[in-house]
Amino acid sequence: MIIYILTFITVIILIFTNAITDAPNAIATLVGTKVMPFRKAAKLSAVFNFIGIIVMSFINISVADCISSMVNLNDSEHGIVVLVSAMIAVILFSLIAMRFGIPTSETHGLIAGLTGSAVAIYGWHSVSFAEWMNVIIGLVWSILGTLVVGFAISKIAEKFFTFQKKSEIEKWQIIGCCGMSFMHGAQDGQKFIGILILFFSLVRNVAIPENVSAWDNVWIILYVAVIMAMGVSIGGKKIVDNIGGEMVELDNKQALLSDITTVFTLFIASMTGIPVSTTHAKTMSIIAIGKNEKTKIDQSKVLSICKAWFWNFPISGAIGYVLAILITNFLG
Repeated sequence: MIIYILTFITVIILIFTNAITDAPNAIATLVGTKVMPFRKAAKLSAVFNFIGIIVMSFINISVADCISSMVNLNDSEHGIVVLVSAMIAVILFSLIAMRFGIPTSETHGLIAGLTGSAVAIYGWHSVSFAEWMNVIIGLVWSILGTLVVGFAISKIAEKFFTFQKKSEIEKWQIIGCCGMSFMHGAQDGQKFIGILILFFSLVRNVAIPENVSAWDNVWIILYVAVIMAMGVSIGGKKIVDNIGGEMVELDNKQALLSDITTVFTLFIASMTGIPVSTTHAKTMSIIAIGKNEKTKIDQSKVLSICKAWFWNFPISGAIGYVLAILITNFLG
């Protein structure tokens, strides 16, 4: 029973950690261009994260379905070990990254942690390589796809916004921030909905549903939405500063185009049921717009972020693997 309680607490901490370390991407450009102060922007983002989780879950919940099907947990006794090991692995990596102000991807840490811990307990046959293919597609889309979309949107929209007053563009930026926050909830919220569906299936010792239904998990959806909104309202100011002002100095028009790019990228991924990193999408949209607009980019900041992305998979997977073995041995 203790390990079930520990797992549940760990999942809640992870949802909260994701909201603090990942959601700040939604307000980075808004704060970076001084349209809105950090605290006010964080509260606005929290509201639309909450709405995004609930609305998208009833439109298309296939991202949650993908996460809950990532590994095959054959029994509740060992399955709960896999789950808690994966959660701790992601939290440890995220906290390290947050310490240095680096926006990491809880999405990929979560997937890697689940995979590593499942392999340690059940072997490679427990991993769904079909779902992993969706992850790889999402990785390509969130990085290369966002770059392409960013260049295209910049070219199409630059004339439209050229003659807009700064005050008018700032109003559009606020709408863009709301859209970004909505899509963060739509994407990342569903991932934790999938995790809690896994958890409660193990608690009840019942088969994990092949097709996840929003109506069957209304209270889980609401629970995730509330916890994430609380975390987003706190925010992660150091990450906002890193992404919104230190990596690339965008003007108001460029910041707006970045938000439009990210919203489009995340919307396509959510509607097709592909889990992507909101961090990757937001960061690459800023780089794409900045590059196209010939804005100076801090290469060292970009490099440090890319290193964190690269190490996310192996480190989270390795931590999950080791923890699963240690916890199994401890429990006897």
